[in-house]
Amino acid sequence: MVALSVVVAGTIGSYGDLLNKVGLWLDRGDLDDRIPDFVALLEARLNRELRAVNMETRTTFTTGDASYDLPEGFRSLRKIFVDGSPQTPLKAISPANVAWQYNGEAGIPQAYFIENRTLTFRPVPASDTTFAMTYLTRLVPLTSENDSNWLLEEHPDIYLTGTLLEAAIYIRDEDAISFLAPSLDSKIASLQRESRLDRWGSGPLVPNGAVQTRGGLC
Repeated sequence: MVALSVVVAGTIGSYGDLLNKVGLWLDRGDLDDRIPDFVALLEARLNRELRAVNMETRTTFTTGDASYDLPEGFRSLRKIFVDGSPQTPLKAISPANVAWQYNGEAGIPQAYFIENRTLTFRPVPASDTTFAMTYLTRLVPLTSENDSNWLLEEHPDIYLTGTLLEAAIYIRDEDAISFLAPSLDSKIASLQRESRLDRWGSGPLVPNGAVQTRGGLC
């Protein structure tokens, strides 16, 4: 059985702390060598599911080529525009539609598509062009050489709960799985709500439509 306890504040500050804490909660010496695998499995899940402002990176680059190799750790694109024109971001298009949407003439890029981890522009830049790009990165994995990241520093409960869940799945502890799975889902959802508030405040502004009142339209 996975032993459930309470996280003591300030006791999970590094990868080593996390491994030790998980080992104590599992209370099974035969699983100690497996704990790094459980952490890695959790990180794979988080890279699929988690969207947080801490995972956003903004960069600029200059190219005159039709294509640009995506940076290491790239996960998904949020926004890209010609530097200096943030109000006119490039639009995403399908590679299948390029031929009929854009002729072969070079110009100021207006659109892009992603294929084989390569960003391709249309029209092709007529000269060296500087782009500003905001994209989501993968969570930097914890290792003995990289013993912390933003998620462990700010939300160690997600790492602890998720690692214990992977351990419970491994040993087929149904009671622990039924407790830990919804707990992890709740923690991830809470973090994503927090991230939306960080970006939008109380929420994005939504315009109100026309309202019918007695005597006429407003």
